[in-house]
Amino acid sequence: MENEALIPIPTSQQSERTQNDTSQQSERTRNDTGQFFFCLVVVLLALAALVIFCKNIGKLAEEEEEVNPLYDVTIPSLDFTVLNMTETRLSVKWDLLIRIPPRLPGPYVCLIGYFKAFIAYNGVTIATSPIESYTLKWLMPMVLQVSLTASEGDMDGAIMKNIVEDIKARGEVRFGLRLLFPDCTYGSSGKMNYVCDEATLRFKPDSQRDAALVENQPHCPYQL
Repeated sequence: MENEALIPIPTSQQSERTQNDTSQQSERTRNDTGQFFFCLVVVLLALAALVIFCKNIGKLAEEEEEVNPLYDVTIPSLDFTVLNMTETRLSVKWDLLIRIPPRLPGPYVCLIGYFKAFIAYNGVTIATSPIESYTLKWLMPMVLQVSLTASEGDMDGAIMKNIVEDIKARGEVRFGLRLLFPDCTYGSSGKMNYVCDEATLRFKPDSQRDAALVENQPHCPYQL
């Protein structure tokens, strides 16, 4: 049987078929490009929303920490003892408890390190504690204990005279307190300051030796 003759496709039909193929390919390319840019826009918007959300959460956390006293270091106990008091000599001691809240104040306080406490009278530091070690646990409240002493050699005559007058005439004395903890942030000063409310210490009736807190426990917010 003779081979069937091949019927040539007219040139116009070949051109039309080529144009159709090219048009379909261009349409697919446009669709793929449109889908790509759509997905890219969605991803960028999601990232932007996530960044804004994280920033807002951080700001809310900072604001909550500033206004919520539960996040402050506090002084639940502060005892003041007069060891020796004359017209020219004064020797005193402070024993205090420092409560660290479950949520650590300040974002980069070291969990393990050393701290110091400072006692001030009318804004002038008159006593500094020895360097004390501590170990904190994340999300766990902790209580630290420290003692400070001072004598006439640690304060000028006017301050000593005023303290003696407060003890004898008023039966109470007010002190300021500051705490210094290490900062674990890389490149920082390495120090974190906590300045406490002024504490009022009142002596027991008919006593000029022992005094204790008479008001709410001082709060010690973190100082940026």
